[in-house]
Amino acid sequence: MSRLSPRVGGALIAAFGAALVVIHLNGVLVLHETATLVVLSAVPLAVSVVVVAAGVAVARGHLVPAGFADRALAWAGTGVVAIAALDAWVFAGVTVRGFDLPATVPVFGVPLPGVLAPFSGVAPFGVLVGLLVGVYDARRLAQQRAIAQLSRINETLRITTQEMIEEDDRDALEQAVCERLAESDPYDAIWLGRYDPEDSVVRPVAWAGLPDEYVAEITVTVDETATGGGAGGRAIRTGEIQTVPDVYADSTMEPWHEQFARYGVESLAVVPIVHEDTVYGFFSVYASRQNVFDERESEVLAEVGESLGHAIASIEMVDLLAARERELARQNERLEEFAAVVSHDLRNPLNVADGYLDMARESGDDEHFDRVRDALDRMNALIDDLLTLARQGATVDEFETASLESVVVDAWEVAGSESATLALGDDLGTVACDRSRLRQLLENLFRNARQHGGADVTVTVGRLEDGFYVADDGPGVPEEERADVFDVGYTTHESGTGFGLNIVRGIASAHGWKVTLTESADGGARFEFRGVARDAPRDADPSLPVSG
Repeated sequence: MSRLSPRVGGALIAAFGAALVVIHLNGVLVLHETATLVVLSAVPLAVSVVVVAAGVAVARGHLVPAGFADRALAWAGTGVVAIAALDAWVFAGVTVRGFDLPATVPVFGVPLPGVLAPFSGVAPFGVLVGLLVGVYDARRLAQQRAIAQLSRINETLRITTQEMIEEDDRDALEQAVCERLAESDPYDAIWLGRYDPEDSVVRPVAWAGLPDEYVAEITVTVDETATGGGAGGRAIRTGEIQTVPDVYADSTMEPWHEQFARYGVESLAVVPIVHEDTVYGFFSVYASRQNVFDERESEVLAEVGESLGHAIASIEMVDLLAARERELARQNERLEEFAAVVSHDLRNPLNVADGYLDMARESGDDEHFDRVRDALDRMNALIDDLLTLARQGATVDEFETASLESVVVDAWEVAGSESATLALGDDLGTVACDRSRLRQLLENLFRNARQHGGADVTVTVGRLEDGFYVADDGPGVPEEERADVFDVGYTTHESGTGFGLNIVRGIASAHGWKVTLTESADGGARFEFRGVARDAPRDADPSLPVSG
């Protein structure tokens, strides 16, 4: 049952006091001729005026704490009943002793029962005394509840803060906060949503006290539509807590009235999760009664939102640092590989060139100069691959939608040969990629096919359900060696650098693709790339064209 509002409770007290003022004003102005009788009527009149003033004060919320107007009214009524009982007892005694009261008493020309005369004289005192007791009782009870509320709020804040300190995973943290808040006495349910500024939508990711089907129905946007004008949309736009004392009295909450009615929601608070200038989302707190979220409650919930925003920012920073550490580890690993190559692989052809150069000076034989040229070409190939390895490690950040066939043709023009054959499958379609790096991947595969399959090798590029493949009709790779072919330095060809397939794997990984080596239909090598998207993501640069 909803509590009596201060306005209604105060109005009832003031109305009763006004009625008593009318009765006693009549006594002062009409009934009494002597000064003594006028004074005797004036005292109840003054008390009645005080009752009216007290009722007005209650109605304005100045005398009784919010939510306790019904308690003050009840005490005032108790005072009237008590004084009426006492008056009835006295009246009965006087009547038994033969004292007669007039049958009627005129009040501004209106005849009222004479029995009301003694009651009207003491009723103002009963109301006033009862009201004073009610004010004292209401304030005492309000203080007790405030202390209990403060204790509960502090405990909620302590437990929630502890969860934020202990959790290092965002998903787990958000779910834990929902569960801890839902355990707090006045709250019935919580759901937390993440804000996607690209779509201007808040999507639920954690909840407690709510069935899954309810959460699935939630639609909150941050735009000019009806679902963007509610407390959730306002919380995201302003970065400030939004409280709704009565969800059915707030027209901006109308899109969700049916859902609220099904699950008994009467009031709510939407708390933005913020850190500095970033709004990560909000959590919405539901209560099954009205006027739950007062100023103290709102301040603490807002503090929880800020603390949660800080915790999420810390988790993101830790994740970013961890990713940076992993990248540094990969870079260090590549540096070690480069050092090994520089110290060994580059030194070998350099020594060969130096030896044959001395022999060429002594003999003048062109064959020796040819050997020097071969060694220098080998060094040049190694250096090219080293530079490629150094540049290809980063993740692809910008994708474009490119025609796979056109990229294959461009790569074949560089890495193919007149005697080799390129076969294209039907409808290769498009891929979301960094076009230049995909072309580099294909060039390395084509060179690898020529090195191992011979000058007249046939290379086939075809489409897979979730990617594409590149196959050849060369000798293939033994099954027990297929796991090693992508390692730095692995090669079975005397002129190979051992970096080509490692570059292929690196470029595929940078795109988020998975590459595997199997056997082709002709017994050669077949490289399959899966997890390949056909279209660039929506947040990619829209100015990038579809290559074809």
